[in-house]
Parts: sequence; C-alpha cells; structure tokens
Amino acid sequence: MAEKIINYNKRLYGPGPVARLPASGIRGFYAKMPPLQGFAYAATHGIALGFAAAFYFKFAMADPDTKSIKQYYEENPPR
Repeated sequence: MAEKIINYNKRLYGPGPVARLPASGIRGFYAKMPPLQGFAYAATHGIALGFAAAFYFKFAMADPDTKSIKQYYEENPPR
C-alpha cells in the first residue's frame, strides 16, 4: 500500500505554492511582488539591460570587429 507523501519543507512548499523569502533592499525587489508580476518585471528589466549593453557595445565601442576589418582593407586594398 502506498502511503500519502508529505513534504515537510515549509520554506519551499508552504504556506502557498512557494514560500518566497524576500531579501532587504534591491535584492528583494522582485520577490516582494506577486509571482507573475515579479517575473514580468525581471524579464523586462533584463531585456532593457541587454539592449542597453548591446547599443553601448555597437555605438560607443564602435563595433571592434567591423573596425578591425575596415582597418585591414585600408592597409591592404583589394587589387
């Protein structure tokens, strides 16, 4: 006979679906929100940060790969 499985890990599975323990300050920003809203905010902030880093790399650093290719062809023009 199979016995009823009981999980006694209250930090993980109680009192709701997941017992989220928010940290203080900025580290607990997303954990203090409802789960779906926190996930949506984290995803949006991650995408925005990724785009900002990509634009910085592309325009502020002048795309190093393209820059090196142009420099090569300036030094060695095609015949």
